[in-house]
Amino acid sequence: MAVRRKKVDRHVDLSVRDNRVVDMPPGWAFTIDCPHHGKIVLDFNQYRASGRDNLAGHMRDAVWSQRHELVGMSLDTQRHGLRLFWRFLDELELTGESITHLHHVTRSLIDRYLAWLDMQIVAKWGPNKGKPWTIAAKRKAFNHLKTALTNRQKRLPAVVSADLSFPRNPFPNSNALTQKRAAFSPSEQKRILDALNADMRQIHEPGHAQELPAPQVLAVHVLILSMATGRNLQSLLDLKRDSLRSHPLEDRDLLLTTKRRGWTTHATSLRKATPKNDGGLQTIPSSIGDHFRFLCEYTESLAAEADEADRDFVFLRRVSKYARKGQIERLESDGAKSLVKAFVKRHDLHDDHGRRLALSIARLRPTFATELYRRTRDIRRVQQALGHASAETTARHYAEVPLEAERDHAIVLDSMVASYARYKSEEVGVVVAADGKLPLQNIVNLVKGGYNTGIARCQNPFRENDTVCQKLFHCFKCPNMCVFEDDLWRLFSFYYRLLAERAKINPAHWMKTYGPIIRRIDCDIAPLFPADKVEAARSEARINPHPTWKGVLV
Repeated sequence: MAVRRKKVDRHVDLSVRDNRVVDMPPGWAFTIDCPHHGKIVLDFNQYRASGRDNLAGHMRDAVWSQRHELVGMSLDTQRHGLRLFWRFLDELELTGESITHLHHVTRSLIDRYLAWLDMQIVAKWGPNKGKPWTIAAKRKAFNHLKTALTNRQKRLPAVVSADLSFPRNPFPNSNALTQKRAAFSPSEQKRILDALNADMRQIHEPGHAQELPAPQVLAVHVLILSMATGRNLQSLLDLKRDSLRSHPLEDRDLLLTTKRRGWTTHATSLRKATPKNDGGLQTIPSSIGDHFRFLCEYTESLAAEADEADRDFVFLRRVSKYARKGQIERLESDGAKSLVKAFVKRHDLHDDHGRRLALSIARLRPTFATELYRRTRDIRRVQQALGHASAETTARHYAEVPLEAERDHAIVLDSMVASYARYKSEEVGVVVAADGKLPLQNIVNLVKGGYNTGIARCQNPFRENDTVCQKLFHCFKCPNMCVFEDDLWRLFSFYYRLLAERAKINPAHWMKTYGPIIRRIDCDIAPLFPADKVEAARSEARINPHPTWKGVLV
């Protein structure tokens, strides 16, 4: 089965006015019919005050022109975010400066707006009341304005001021100041899993005095799917009844999830349940595919009562209060977050510090990434599992270095050097680091250079099927690697190549992947050889690196 990129719906509703086909916003208030959020009214009348019809009209057109690119809530957020810029313009109006047209907006005005944002104080209630706005709040306000103005620059450059430009980085180091979502600790994960297992027994095993409420059944399954796949909350809530497909391999299922931003589709391979050898019945599903199938059956009766646009979705619920009581609707993000909080309260879950556990799907995603990295030590594999376009994003924001990672690096690299002794070869005349337990023929091959790699040498480069190992970077995880004195030039050429590439690689990724190698070469491998030989190899590697490492590091 081929998994293709999700097709973007570019359908435009056309209307006829004065015998002409038109597609334009119907006045200052128009309605966006979003497939995800329904009909949303966008009203720009509030921006027309003080004679700013021209500027307000261009902001309206900028939002309208993105109706096929962004979901309805994103358009409404952008419209609402413009109010801060209008507050800034109102204050300029009091000083006698009137900004009414699009061509009045210049780089100078943008710089003054940024300075105005720096002076704003939180006026509403909350822990930050009376404090300056956070960098995240200022950046969000600026980005709303920049998005609209950039749209006008692309579509109507003639009416935009030639002096309009934007600072390259108005909020430096803002990403570094944003607090990273921490993964749950192993003990916290165990508490969550114990609570989920208790609920699964209540759902599937007969004999329980009280049935689990339907909303909590949805909460349990969204948590299970999140922990098993690492998907975002919205991607899980957008699952449809045909999202689980057959896999080319008989023992696996394929779960397809979509991402609204970017219109991308991600396929997750899931292992099927293994039949029990004793032939007994298994009441609780033992695979993610079975959990999903049960959820489809659980909400199937609600699909018939739901709106036609929502019938294919899996996460459906019956509204229990307010005006829509009794109606069937999709489970949205805010509702799912409330159900997860109720799950935590019902099980009285606490974190390692004794506080109420802040359980969220946003934290389960880095937990999934950290656990996968702990088991594989492969940041690229974690990147593919999360669906990121760049491994830097995965390393910087999601996968944390487990506590045992440094220990594992030490054990693997110690196996390369700890059991080697200095050995004098009369034929070759060099001092080598060789294992006295090696067969004589292997030592001869090593000394003659028959088992050379791009970094040092290998005791046994052959695999079970008589093929030669070509995984160069895996040498530092393999106990067959050994270092001779005449390999130091090649080893330090690799060493300095890694250092040269450091500026091009995300620091977190570099430290996880290459930092331990650099440190162990300096601290453990180099001291085994004479200091003058090591210094000579270092100098030669800097001036004239080995041909293997003159090119670009892949």
